This record gives sequence, C-alpha cells and structure tokens, in this order.
Amino acid sequence: MDFARAFTYAFEDKKWVEKLVVTTIMSVVSVIPLFGLLALAGVMGWLVELVANMRQGSSEPMPTWDNLGEKIALGTNVLIAGLVYNLPNLLLACCAFSIPLMGDAGRSEFFAGSFAVGLVCCLVPLLLIYNLVTWPMLAIGLIRYSEARQIGVFFQFGDLWQAMNEQLNTVVQWLLFSFLAGLALSLLNVIPCLGWIITLALTFPVQAHLLGQFAQKLREGRKIKPKRYSV
Repeated sequence: MDFARAFTYAFEDKKWVEKLVVTTIMSVVSVIPLFGLLALAGVMGWLVELVANMRQGSSEPMPTWDNLGEKIALGTNVLIAGLVYNLPNLLLACCAFSIPLMGDAGRSEFFAGSFAVGLVCCLVPLLLIYNLVTWPMLAIGLIRYSEARQIGVFFQFGDLWQAMNEQLNTVVQWLLFSFLAGLALSLLNVIPCLGWIITLALTFPVQAHLLGQFAQKLREGRKIKPKRYSV
C-alpha cells in the first residue's frame, strides 16, 4: 500500500478544487445534529463510489457531487451497518453516562467510583479487542458493498471473518496506515483556520483512498471474491 499516494492523488484530479470544496462543506454540515446525518450519509456514499472507482481502475477516482440523492441512499446503509457494529461501544458509553446518576440516586460515591474503575479495567480492553476485529470486518463489508450495493454484505459475519484472517498482514497494514493518516491529519489542527480546513477537506479523501488500496490488495490476493448477496 502506498501511504503517500493517499495524500497526493486528489490534486491530480482536474476538478479537485470543486470536489474537495464540496467534501469540506459536507464534512462541516455532518456535525450538525439530526440534519447532519444526511450530510454524513452523503459523504459515506461518496466514499463507496470512490472505492468502486478504484476497483475499476479509474485514474481519477474521486467522485463528483452531481448525484447527492444516490450518495445519501448508498451512505445510509453504511451508517446502519456502522451503528450495528458499534452497539457495544454505545452500550459502554451509556453505562459511563449512568455513573453520575448513581450518586444522584442516593448511592455512595465509593460505589460509583468502584463501578467506574471496574468498567474501565474490565470492559475497555475487551472493547479495544472487539474494535480491532470488527473494524476490518466492517471495512471488508464496505468493499463488498461498493460492488454488490446490498446491505446484507455487511452482515455475512462468517465470510468477513474468514476474509480478514486469510490476509491478516494486509489487514494490519491497512489498520496501521489508517491510524497514521488520522494522526497526521489531526496534527494539522494545531494550525488555526487553515489547518482545520485542510483536515476537513482531506480526511475523507485520504481514508477513502487507503480503503480503496486495501480493496485492491485484497483482490490481488484473490481472497475476496465479491458477489451479489441476497438479503
């Protein structure tokens, strides 16, 4: 996988200014409660199209924004799948939120503190392992979804688990590059205004390209054979 390529390919696109400007706007809107879900779904759909373009060997894989409705429809399925995969994380967040309420209910601070320590010591390591396993499975599901366009591919857990284990080295490489890319982009936030804009503009394109490279590597290994799944 080419780490540097993920940061440079966008600027080789003839319409890179237009595409990145819209991507930045969509990223900003996506943080607005409720209404932002539509924008986030659109960005996820854009990511799906980018991965599909890379699988087809497009020299300019960044999609245009002329079919927003289709992107939202595509991205909605990705958000639903992401929600299902993240249910344990949401459960832990709810438990953490309930700790202050225990004190309000008249229980001792000692009990609330002990519960918090136990929660962190016992569940957080398990959730870390869970996410390290399910994040690549979700990514492989998204790769398959970019071709099949059916939400059922996200929930073929046995197939996804097998595909992940067959090319574990590639999976680890993608996880590492994805983490490093996120870290590098987050460091830009120390630059006021300009750094924030660059981060918003490049986060999705960079991560999407790394995911597209991940798809290509998996395909080269002949371990993932995308097909139509019935739901």
